Amino acid sequence: MREAAEALAAKGKHQEASEILERLVKISPQNPLIWNDLGIQYEAAGRTEEAFSALRRGHQADSTYPPIWYNLGKFTLDRFIRLYQSGEMTEVHKEELLKRAIQFLDGNLDRDPENADAHYNLAIAYAFCKDEHRAKAHMAVAVRLGSKYEVPSDWLL
Repeated sequence: MREAAEALAAKGKHQEASEILERLVKISPQNPLIWNDLGIQYEAAGRTEEAFSALRRGHQADSTYPPIWYNLGKFTLDRFIRLYQSGEMTEVHKEELLKRAIQFLDGNLDRDPENADAHYNLAIAYAFCKDEHRAKAHMAVAVRLGSKYEVPSDWLL
């Protein structure tokens, strides 16, 4: 069933993939991999709150599973960026979201220190926090670990 969900997701059929994963998670509710995959598919289908809920359930099932830490951090940072760009955020909310994103991404790196994506997203989060030293350090690691990363031309303006 999981392979069928992956095939649907690859075709952009995230709702259908979610439905399969929902059935799988009922069979194996303590499997963090399924919760993580379900969270990813919910997010891809535009069901952000359900994505966070699935990831939190996966985290409850196994708080050591690195991909859940990463996705909680990435989705929190994405939420921050959307709200920041729309201007719909107080300074307190801004700090809270960035703090949570950083905590999750750091948690991922505690378990998977070679995750270039986590380093890249931490660099972005620290740049928003105006912590230039940490932002540059994580960007350098992301570039070193993953060839797909380049330092953005407008980096730390």
